[in-house]
Amino acid sequence: MHEVLPIVGVMGSHENEWLEYADPIGDLLARRGYNLLTGAGDGVMTAVARSFTQVENRKGVAIGIKPAIDYKGERLSEVDYPNPYIEIPMITPLSAKAQSDAMPFSRNLVNVMTSKALVILPGSHGTRNEVSLALMYEKPLILFGPEEAFDKFPEAPTRTTDITEVDAFLKETFEG
Repeated sequence: MHEVLPIVGVMGSHENEWLEYADPIGDLLARRGYNLLTGAGDGVMTAVARSFTQVENRKGVAIGIKPAIDYKGERLSEVDYPNPYIEIPMITPLSAKAQSDAMPFSRNLVNVMTSKALVILPGSHGTRNEVSLALMYEKPLILFGPEEAFDKFPEAPTRTTDITEVDAFLKETFEG
C-alpha cells in the first residue's frame, strides 16, 4: 500500500509567475512531502510546479487540473496545456473559470475541493473566485504575497509575506 500524502493547492496569476513567492512555496511543499495541485497553466502555476519538481527524492507529485476549453469556449492546445512540470494532468470537462461566483462549476471548484489546504498567491478574478469558494467550503487557506496584491480579496484569510508563516500554517493544518 502506498502512503497517502496531503494535497496542497497553490493558486494564483496565470500571467505573472510571482517567483519570489512561487519558488519558495514549491520547494517547501516538495520538501515537506505534500502533493502539489495547480490549475496546470502559465504564471504561478508553471513557476510553483517547476520549483516543486526540481526537488530531488520528493515523495509528492505535481497535479494539474486542466480545463477542456479556454475562456472563449475553444479547445485548449495540447502543447500549451498542461505546463511541462505537471506530472499528473487531470482534464475536466468544465469551463476554464466560473462565469460568476453564484455558478461556481468550473475547474476552480475542482481545484478547491480536491485540495486539503490552499496557498493563494496574487492573481485576478479566477484566483479571487477560488478564495471565495475556499471560504464557502471552509477550506484552510492562507494568502502569500504582498498585501497590496490582495486589495480586492476577501479580508477573512490570513495574509503573509513570510514562508515560515506558510510552513507553520501547513503544519498546523496537517499535524494539528
